[in-house]
Amino acid sequence: MPLPAPPLSPPAAPPTPLPYLALRTRVLSLLAWAALFALLACVMRVLLDYPLCVNDEKNWIGIAQQLDRGVAWPVSGPAFVNTLRQAAWYTDSSHAEVMPWMGVCGVFIVVGGLSWGYYRLGLKTLVPVFATLALSSYFWAPLLEARPQQWGQLAVFLGTISAWRWLQHRGGLAFFVALPCVAFTHILSHAVLVFLCTVLVVAHGIAQRRWTLRHLVVSLLAIASFAVYAWPGGPYTDMLRDLRQAHFRHWPLSLPMSLAALALAAALVWASRHFWQQQAHWPAVVAARLLRHQRAVGWALCTAALVVLTMQAYLLPPAAWAPYGGSWIRFVLFQSGNLLFAGFLLVGAGRWLGGFHHHRIDPGMARFLVCVLVGIALLGLLSVAASWWLLDTNWLLRVLNYGIFFAAVPAALGMEHVSRHWPHWRRGLLLGTGMAASILAVVRPPLLLGC
Repeated sequence: MPLPAPPLSPPAAPPTPLPYLALRTRVLSLLAWAALFALLACVMRVLLDYPLCVNDEKNWIGIAQQLDRGVAWPVSGPAFVNTLRQAAWYTDSSHAEVMPWMGVCGVFIVVGGLSWGYYRLGLKTLVPVFATLALSSYFWAPLLEARPQQWGQLAVFLGTISAWRWLQHRGGLAFFVALPCVAFTHILSHAVLVFLCTVLVVAHGIAQRRWTLRHLVVSLLAIASFAVYAWPGGPYTDMLRDLRQAHFRHWPLSLPMSLAALALAAALVWASRHFWQQQAHWPAVVAARLLRHQRAVGWALCTAALVVLTMQAYLLPPAAWAPYGGSWIRFVLFQSGNLLFAGFLLVGAGRWLGGFHHHRIDPGMARFLVCVLVGIALLGLLSVAASWWLLDTNWLLRVLNYGIFFAAVPAALGMEHVSRHWPHWRRGLLLGTGMAASILAVVRPPLLLGC
């Protein structure tokens, strides 16, 4: 008599694909980072009563109230202010009641988007980059305030990454969503994104020694996005009129002459493309010379940065220096986080120049960061030059708010290199002190800084 067959065991579950596990880990990580910073934002608003001073967040509440009264107010962030007004209407709340929640939700979205962008750059862990970012008040100030820049800076960060990936045939379809969205979100963020994308197109085309349909598509989309400003009765009609009458009142060139200068610059770049394409080895030659004179290059960069920052400090109004009461000690103390970040950035850039970044980030995305940081530096120089004729004189500081996300990667490398032999408590004490100084510089408690 045959033995009975053993009962069938349930089939083994198929192994979970590695890409799914990696994706799930990244999603959980970015959600954790976003929740952490959103919780910190709640703590600052509840316990520290942020914002204590009149800032852009409070100004946007007043702008929304003016628009509700039918006043034709110039708006630089139409999508943001319309979201504020609609949220107040749907929840039957005042703008002042809705704004803090928009700020906290914005922190969650921005940090989550930053995490995803850093993963797309090839970073394996986010602890060093966020620890370095938190050193700078140029990270905290635009992150905590509910304003169009809070959304626009994330759009610039993700938009440039997507544009580069599109140029490299590695996806990047999100660029075709990010650029139109930022065009309606914030006028300055749109200008920064278009400028950086132009730099990326030129740099990629020169490096590849050929221009493809993808370069043309990015260029045409960037040009087409300016149609929002030509829209009769569009979202920027009052803003453009205010720019002409107030901000650009002392600009030495008329609008046709300014457009002609931009067209001439574009034509010169296009005309010189063949020369750069024929010089196939010029990037390697430049890199070799920089390595050969690394110390001199470092001192030259430091000197140039100090000159530009000195010019920006000279252009700032006296109100910007009032919280420090004329004390250089107070200024250095509350700017110590930014000084630490700048020092780590210089060290990280030197290590990067030596080729050590290949162990931490994808080489293709490393070239992207170099191109973007060069573009940010060029845009900073242009902003300082333009500030001599514009109504507002802090344009370099606004540009730094966009560049901090990109600069955090080499700065994190510098931080790890400087503190690689330190005990954990010493590194934590240094980073914690810098973070506390920058947070206090942003919150401005009355007993320490004030408004």
